[in-house]
Amino acid sequence: MDRKRITAKKLKIGIAAAFMISGFLQAQQSFTVEQTLDYAVANNVNVKKARIDQEIASQKVKETTGIGLPQIDGQAKYNYYLKTPVMLIDASVFNPSVPAGTIQEFPQGLKHNTNAGVTLTQILFNGSYLVGLKSAKAYKETAALTKEKTEITVKEGIMMAYAAVIVTDENINTLEENIKVAEKTLNDTRETYRVGLTEEQNVEQLEYSYKNLQTNRDNLVRTRTKLLMTLKYLMGYPLDQNLELATTIDEMVEKNQVLVDQNANIDLSNHIDIRLRNNALKVSELQLRYQKSKSLPSLSGVANYGINTGSNQFNVFDTKTRWFDSSILGLQLDIPIFSGLQRHWQTQQAKLDVQKAQLDKEDTERSIKRDYYERSVEYNNAFESYKTAQELIKLSTNIYRKEQIKFKEGLGSSFDLQNSESQLYNSQSQLYESAINLIQTKVALDKSKGEL
Repeated sequence: MDRKRITAKKLKIGIAAAFMISGFLQAQQSFTVEQTLDYAVANNVNVKKARIDQEIASQKVKETTGIGLPQIDGQAKYNYYLKTPVMLIDASVFNPSVPAGTIQEFPQGLKHNTNAGVTLTQILFNGSYLVGLKSAKAYKETAALTKEKTEITVKEGIMMAYAAVIVTDENINTLEENIKVAEKTLNDTRETYRVGLTEEQNVEQLEYSYKNLQTNRDNLVRTRTKLLMTLKYLMGYPLDQNLELATTIDEMVEKNQVLVDQNANIDLSNHIDIRLRNNALKVSELQLRYQKSKSLPSLSGVANYGINTGSNQFNVFDTKTRWFDSSILGLQLDIPIFSGLQRHWQTQQAKLDVQKAQLDKEDTERSIKRDYYERSVEYNNAFESYKTAQELIKLSTNIYRKEQIKFKEGLGSSFDLQNSESQLYNSQSQLYESAINLIQTKVALDKSKGEL
């Protein structure tokens, strides 16, 4: 009995947990534009790769730092002479009683020779190492800036794609409303035709308009699926899972309705492209310092301890084998004297690279200012176009409403109604095009200012 109660209790808990998880997942399917940006920064594949590159750069700094730390190497060596080398000497040197020129053979070593040792080396001064350490840190800064640049590019794509989807949604909703109105007008006209109060051509004209609206709606639905798939891909979101967009077109447009000063001075110091160019200039200057450092002397210390033994029989592992040890401390000073002018020409090339990096920085500054002016013009044009499109919607809606009344009362023709209808649909399409253009030009403007 108790077991049944426990099982039932566990089942209830499991069901409740399943509903909680399901509700959580359902909640996670709806994203505001800000949430899509956060999700993309965490899941976009290019951002992930940039994050890995940043970690690699961080480890590269540690690797370079390790060059300046003590280096310890162990070595063990065993040699077996198949034929022992022989040294020839004049025996009269050691024994005057022996006639001069008497040759005596002396074996050089024993058959079995074994030695082992440990060597420690330490850089005491090396100009190239010091510059290399700074270069590794600059490389780490480059990786961090590249990651930031990647995030900005992804954010730009996300906002463009998000705007395209919600504008398409709004366009579809408007077409659905237009289809309902067109369907009612068509049905009413068919009834009027049945009683002989209108011409068949009026019915055909309305049928043409009705089918055209349905086709446009169906095309937009397919286009919306494609645009949403693009947004999911940029976000790093599962392509086979549902995704709802919470931010409306009105909310996005509302944030982007303000004229900008095309001739305003912008602060370039924090712009990602300027910071990348500054870093590139820094790297070029470090490369120049590295080439110059090659002409400096380098000093290193060395310590060694070793043991060796030898015998005509293999007795390395015999406890009675006698081993002889040795140790040494030393300094090594390397002084570059002449390199066939290679260092000179390498230094000259590095100087030219610095000049190029400086020119690239100056050109980037001019390019950003030019880009800001162009984007501000495009945005202001888009802003004015959106305002005009809103006014045209009001006018075309009033015209269409009046033509509907005239048509129903038999005072207007189907051609007049169709013309006013086409005018309304064109103004609706123009409004949505101007809305997405307004949003996207604002995104491009913010990017040009380094504020994305």
